[in-house]
Amino acid sequence: PPPPPPPPPPPPPLFFFKHTTAYDLGVRLVGSEMCIRDSLMNLSKANEIISLIANIGVIASIIFLGLEMSQNTDMMRSQTRNAMTENQMNFFEGIIESRNFAETFIAIREDSDNFPTGTPERMQYTFFFLTQLRMWENEWYQYQQNLFDAAEFESRLELWDYSMNFQINREVWDTQRYSFSTLQA
Repeated sequence: PPPPPPPPPPPPPLFFFKHTTAYDLGVRLVGSEMCIRDSLMNLSKANEIISLIANIGVIASIIFLGLEMSQNTDMMRSQTRNAMTENQMNFFEGIIESRNFAETFIAIREDSDNFPTGTPERMQYTFFFLTQLRMWENEWYQYQQNLFDAAEFESRLELWDYSMNFQINREVWDTQRYSFSTLQA
């Protein structure tokens, strides 16, 4: 008898799984591994977005701080100017309100010998001029702190030079300059 026919091949399985090696697993991700990878990528993107927003917030804060400092500097200049104007007005009230002092002011500037050392008029004028020197010292300090414009300070220097042309003012300055920290003659 003839040999029996070979048995038919087994039917193919419903699901075909390729046998993978350890190398293949490292290269390709499957199932839950892909979910983990995707969630990590989404977390990384979220981190980048949060970092970007935080950096924008820091930059905006720095810009805001710069604007606030500029406004504060302007306000300080304004307040300084107001205080200096008030000081000058108070300074000149002595001459405006007292006719006797106004006369002393004129006479002592014409000739300091009109009122010798030790007279009440000389003492009054000395303290009056010391007040002027203190105002100049303050203006010099404000100028050094950039709270006084250079052009505006220039007029103060011209007034200083003019005032120092009077003998009495030079005498007061020469005897009292040690008590001033920032003025220069």
